[in-house]
Amino acid sequence: MRLLSLLFVLLVCLIQTASGYRRNDIYLECGKMGGACKHQKTHGCSILPAECKSRHKHCCRL
Repeated sequence: MRLLSLLFVLLVCLIQTASGYRRNDIYLECGKMGGACKHQKTHGCSILPAECKSRHKHCCRL
């Protein structure tokens, strides 16, 4: 019973770790595309099709 509970905890930790890495890949994509997350009121930049953590920012090419 003790081994079963330890395996369950390990499985939960692995699932959370794997989903966390997948979620952060979306935000790192902006940097990989040569851009940076800037506020929406930034003028004179071309917007890239990548996501930023904040909904008030967009991926802007530097």
